[in-house]
Amino acid sequence: MSQLPSEITDARPKPMPAVLAESLGADRGLICGFRLRPNAAPQEIPAEEVAPALLQIRGTADAVIWLHFNLSDARARRWLLEATFLPEALRELWRDHDGNRRVELVDDGLLLVVNDFSYDDASDPSEVAPLWCFASPHLLITARLHPLKSADELRQQMRSNFSATSGIDLATQLLDIRTSRVKRLADEMTDQLDDIEDKILAGNIEQQRELLGRNRRLCARLRRQFAPERADLNRFLHRPTGELEPADREALQSCTDSLAFALEEISELYERAKLLQEELASRLAENTGRNLYVLSILTAVLLPMTLVTGIFGMNVGGMPGLHAGHAFWWVMLLILASGAVTLAAFFWRRLL
Repeated sequence: MSQLPSEITDARPKPMPAVLAESLGADRGLICGFRLRPNAAPQEIPAEEVAPALLQIRGTADAVIWLHFNLSDARARRWLLEATFLPEALRELWRDHDGNRRVELVDDGLLLVVNDFSYDDASDPSEVAPLWCFASPHLLITARLHPLKSADELRQQMRSNFSATSGIDLATQLLDIRTSRVKRLADEMTDQLDDIEDKILAGNIEQQRELLGRNRRLCARLRRQFAPERADLNRFLHRPTGELEPADREALQSCTDSLAFALEEISELYERAKLLQEELASRLAENTGRNLYVLSILTAVLLPMTLVTGIFGMNVGGMPGLHAGHAFWWVMLLILASGAVTLAAFFWRRLL
């Protein structure tokens, strides 16, 4: 792989408009830009210095530049669509707002379209949005339409001692940050399932059905969003191509393996939640059966007692004991005796 995208050596990058950085916060067109050098802290690049920085990396063998853009800003999108040092395939994706996943080599770099976690995940932690990346040995360009967690976390890590050997290495570190988010979600679900399992086995049935359903939906969405991407990365890495540097290929393979392990854990949690739902359903059915059994016993015991009261409650002539002084107590004794005989019959048949 050559050292730089061929367009950088053929055409001078268009100067970055200052208006892309005139407003503060992550809503500006150029969200952030950093220059990484060996044995040095990352250096932030202002918008007006982006074009000179892109030209300077031709003579700096170990420098890596990361530029992160907000595509919802029309000025940033226009600048990127006119950036001739970027591959036409990437600009075509931006022009069509194509967020379908993609892993391929274009020109002198790696083109990636991946899912990243949405920054606002209060309602659904598995909510994702597309992240467009182009990585070359000395350059990483990322762009998004909506705020994303992994890209923002990488931006925050740039404030500390952070290093990358190439743009592709930096892209794999961005993917590793996203994988770490998947693992954190898996750890949170593991703790929840441990607590749910203890309560179910202890017979403390509360609201576990809703929690188990929520965990299963989260696992299913994570698998649906990231499993195809892992398959794409595997196919790409096993494709016979020698254009990737061995170190970059190894970093990308490590990133793919980490994602695979995280997805395997998600799959195990899905199956565990499914088994706990079956156990919960069995416990609930057992409790319901026990309650129905007790109700049936009570009904059977009260049936002869109700029959006696019904007979003596008939208002017809010739009713025995109608004028006897102790008839009420004889009837009460008969009612109790009928209930006792019914209970004795249940004990004799070992139904109690």
